[in-house]
Amino acid sequence: MANSAENTEPRKHNSNVVIAVTRQFGSLGRPIAREVAKQLGLKFIDREIIEKAGERMGYKIDELEKIDNHRIKGLSRMKYPLGLGSRDTQDKLFEIEKSIILEYATYENCVIVGRCANFILKNRPNVLKVHIYAPYEARLNMSIEDLHLTKGEAKAMIDKVDEARSSYYLYHTGEMFDSTEYQDVLLNSSMLTFDENVKLLCDIAKNRFPVLKKDN
Repeated sequence: MANSAENTEPRKHNSNVVIAVTRQFGSLGRPIAREVAKQLGLKFIDREIIEKAGERMGYKIDELEKIDNHRIKGLSRMKYPLGLGSRDTQDKLFEIEKSIILEYATYENCVIVGRCANFILKNRPNVLKVHIYAPYEARLNMSIEDLHLTKGEAKAMIDKVDEARSSYYLYHTGEMFDSTEYQDVLLNSSMLTFDENVKLLCDIAKNRFPVLKKDN
């Protein structure tokens, strides 16, 4: 599946700005990405991808999340990035998600979180690919403090989500989740405060895309 995104992008590229974010669980990658999108005036794309994919597959979102009668709620969704059900269903879901990501990149200035967007958009211009991570202990502490998990819950979530995301990413890209391939910026979020992380990424994006300076 590592070459599944090859030769599928629209022939006509445009000048839309896209920030594609991958993140470790507990690194606060998603809220950092959301705030970056807000401050730069970009559309934040996350849950919309799975919702649109579900619609195109003929599922309502709650039906998609309980394939095989297994309902996924809250943070537990992160433990099943490949989805549930058969491999064929999962592959079809990814292909549809890929087309949706390409559509957003074509028509929106946006921040896209997860779903291998950095790989899918690897050959497009005007894409900044960011990986947000943190040491295990820092992720454990952030999960307890910011997600209000117990220490045991935090450890279990980190282990399960790490395993799931690694399998998902390897299956679709042929690379390990922490690989520097298809990445432009590696950010250890534990080194800075939340606001400092946001400012740093906003500054990098403005430097990479001068058009953002005009809009902010």
